[in-house]
Amino acid sequence: MNKKLITVRKARKITQTDISTYLKISQTQYQKREKGKIKITHLEWQKISKLLDVEVDEIFEDHIDITNAINLEEELQILKEKIKILEKRLA
Repeated sequence: MNKKLITVRKARKITQTDISTYLKISQTQYQKREKGKIKITHLEWQKISKLLDVEVDEIFEDHIDITNAINLEEELQILKEKIKILEKRLA
């Protein structure tokens, strides 16, 4: 579950429907992302952070258990997203 994201979203009084509309996905699909059932992509993190007016690292949480990852490609994508976040911090 993306607790940081949920906390910021609620503090901004933005609904799941608001974000799902912004991302052009269904509210159910967004809800699954918030709960961690579907991985939020790097582009989605960027868009959500823009909508919430925060930096990605203020809402991003590393909640995926790599041992339960579906495949190596997913693990690689997770690591790439972490690298991008760290590079942004250094910039």
